[in-house]
Amino acid sequence: MKKYSLATLVASALLFVVGCDTDYINDPDNPASAPSTQLFSNAQFDLAFELNDEWVAARGTLQISQYWNSTFYTDESRYALRTSMVDDMWEWPYRILTDLKEVIELNTDPDNASLMLQYGSNSDQIQISRIMMAYTFSKLVDTFGDVPYWSYGQMDNPDFQALRLKEGVTSPSYTDAATIYEDMLNELADAASKLDPSGTTMASGDNIYGGSNAQWIKFAHSLRLRLASHLLDVNPTLANSVFAQSDASAFTSNDDNALFMFGTTDIVGGPWHDAFTVSARRDFAPSLSFTDLLYNRTGPFTGMDTDPRVDSYFDKRLDSEEVVGIPYGFGNAVARAVNDEGIPDAEIIKPDFSQPILTYAEIEFIRSEFNGWNQANYENGVAASMEYWGIDAADVTTYTGALPAASEETVLTQKYIALYMDGLEAWSLYRRTGFPNTLTVPGDTFGDATFTTLVPGLDAIPSRVTYPQNEQLLNKTNWDAARSSLSDGDAMTSKIFWDVN
Repeated sequence: MKKYSLATLVASALLFVVGCDTDYINDPDNPASAPSTQLFSNAQFDLAFELNDEWVAARGTLQISQYWNSTFYTDESRYALRTSMVDDMWEWPYRILTDLKEVIELNTDPDNASLMLQYGSNSDQIQISRIMMAYTFSKLVDTFGDVPYWSYGQMDNPDFQALRLKEGVTSPSYTDAATIYEDMLNELADAASKLDPSGTTMASGDNIYGGSNAQWIKFAHSLRLRLASHLLDVNPTLANSVFAQSDASAFTSNDDNALFMFGTTDIVGGPWHDAFTVSARRDFAPSLSFTDLLYNRTGPFTGMDTDPRVDSYFDKRLDSEEVVGIPYGFGNAVARAVNDEGIPDAEIIKPDFSQPILTYAEIEFIRSEFNGWNQANYENGVAASMEYWGIDAADVTTYTGALPAASEETVLTQKYIALYMDGLEAWSLYRRTGFPNTLTVPGDTFGDATFTTLVPGLDAIPSRVTYPQNEQLLNKTNWDAARSSLSDGDAMTSKIFWDVN
């Protein structure tokens, strides 16, 4: 069922009100162009919902990163992703990008630009859309590798062929992932520099920052830090240059968090309310590897008290004294033998859940890494995560005061814990660094069962998702070129360029 954000519904209502004074030649009830604020709102809602729903996330990225596991239908936990899941991972970002490009076009087209001024300056609308496009393209690259690409700053680049259907480009070529990364970093810096920090843009359509340009500037610089962290091992010169440029302008507290809050009804509620309440699914539970980490049975924090976030991440079932996780990767028999497995916390399942897009805690862990595993940034990241998840201040102080010293393992393991509900970024962290080293991997055993994948030739946690089958059918020449540049072809074993672990 298609969902619309609250801002979209408000924008539609406004169109109706404006339409009362009818010009039957230029009928405002049937506008030739959608308001930019409505397109932007749709893009935000789809990014928060469709890329974090029960298909893309619950059966995909949240499982690959081993936050969640399947109670039934455990093929996905052995990496046999359904064709429809892979299609969604590819198609939804491009739909989102199409809406954002349309916002840019409305604000550059002389016939529409003056109409769009009611939502903020034309330039500011363009810059915020560029920032959101960079975020969305990063999702595609970090999932697949080389993909068709387009950017406002290089719109005439003949190699950037995505989103150019109006120009007759029906079979776009793929752009090298490293080239995309460099352009995204430039797009974010240029867009942030051109935003009026005192301005308000598309406020009625911006469900993340309420139209605050100042916050979008911080978001752009914070996203640059995330992308730079991915590049640390493969291009440290560029990574450190980006960090030096953007650190001072990035997030400084949880007040800066980029969050999308869903509505309070079934129609505009979040994906987990839709899955667990509306559809009454009970397909998902915590992974045992994650609950063991939170209870400090494994990992670098053994000996410490239980991480208090465990009860904010999950709810106990029936008479369980603690959250019960399901062993990951061992198939149906092992999964179904578990009794009283946990479920996501009620705050996650409620309709108006706030989906994290990018958080201050993550930025503090990035700062710790760039600053040589800095202790203060490390503790700030843990504290910020706990505060975000509602942990009592005294418990935050107690837990952070007991942390072992900052190191690659401790910082990156805490970063993984804090990235809960952002499965793709957690998977990227593991691919890039090998942390946390507590994940269950193919070849591990549980009782008499052995973790074996269902993908021929795959004997490790996947390095990427294979391209959707439609690309092989509808864009074969460019798909052939893309897969030929991959080390193992279009396979889950081929690594994305920043994955040199």
